[in-house]
Amino acid sequence: MANERALIVDLHIPYCIRPERYSDAFGAVGTNAQKDAYMRALQREVRAWEGELDGYVVRAVRLGGGSASVMSPDLLGETLSLLRHTLPMAPGAEVSYDALPNTIGTPSLTGISTGKPTRIELMMRSEHDAELRALGCAFTAQDTRNALLFLHRFCMNNVGLTLSYGIPGQTDISWRNTLHAAVIAAPQHISVLPLAVTDAEGMPDEDARFAMYAHACEFLAENGYTQYAAGRFCRPNHEYMFDALRRNGTEIVGMGVGAVTLLCGVMTRNTNNVALYVKNAGDFEKQTAQAVTLDETQRMGEYALGRLSLTQGLTHALFEARFGQKMPDALLGALRPLAARGWIEQTEVGFIPTPRGLFAAQNGRMKLEG
Repeated sequence: MANERALIVDLHIPYCIRPERYSDAFGAVGTNAQKDAYMRALQREVRAWEGELDGYVVRAVRLGGGSASVMSPDLLGETLSLLRHTLPMAPGAEVSYDALPNTIGTPSLTGISTGKPTRIELMMRSEHDAELRALGCAFTAQDTRNALLFLHRFCMNNVGLTLSYGIPGQTDISWRNTLHAAVIAAPQHISVLPLAVTDAEGMPDEDARFAMYAHACEFLAENGYTQYAAGRFCRPNHEYMFDALRRNGTEIVGMGVGAVTLLCGVMTRNTNNVALYVKNAGDFEKQTAQAVTLDETQRMGEYALGRLSLTQGLTHALFEARFGQKMPDALLGALRPLAARGWIEQTEVGFIPTPRGLFAAQNGRMKLEG
């Protein structure tokens, strides 16, 4: 597999218990029959990729959407098993799934275990029930503590916790309490993510949100976590590989409603209509809503932005290894406004993001001009 190209796979789950506020997740609510039909459709799409990925090897899989665990545990396990037997999986590939705390228990963990997940991302959000209610979450802080106990009993040791900052009513003290509770739980990985909406009533302003982000960086570093990407912190050798590879420009196959695939410079996006997806899944022509061929300039730009959301940044050596040429003047010119804002710094080996730059990347404002 040494000469095969790395690939990541994103299985998108649009369903949840109830939609959360200030979230960019799809947020569909359905009956068990509707959710099971969706999983069967997703399995058809997995089968449709059989034999289509010669020359690739899958390094990481995410069963995502923020609340994948609301689906039938048996069908989740069945789908992961199907994927393992259908696609060219690398030995030891990461297989991660998103979970809500109140869906974790013996039945759910037993069901999905047939698909041999290697990692779980638990949506902790906050240590404070008032903040969870402000987000519209269907779980409590105690549910998170209970879930962590179940995961320990099931020997699921590669656990990540997702925390939210910028919540309406959130204070510096409550944020510090949430970070402290997360560290006490001793997960291998912690994500600190801003809300998708930043201007709702009661939300901390930008300076306050940056202060929360900066405190998280300092506090987590003091407690043995290294930041390797914007808002991503881990114990040694426990990076969230799906996320790290995505930011490094690794090609991706997206499956499910609204999922994006990027292979050989061609980006395709599945339909956002759940009913149409369930009807047409496995028929690439009918399930695709958009297909765009990216030119070299676009590919270079996407790669640069991804690397600038990693703490190691964008180096000249990595760029030349990927594109077979030095950074063109057009790209260098597009990077200058980012440097002028104090978001990146130029060094002898390339460009690295500043704390403000990583904060901007988290909020979707790290963009190239020109």
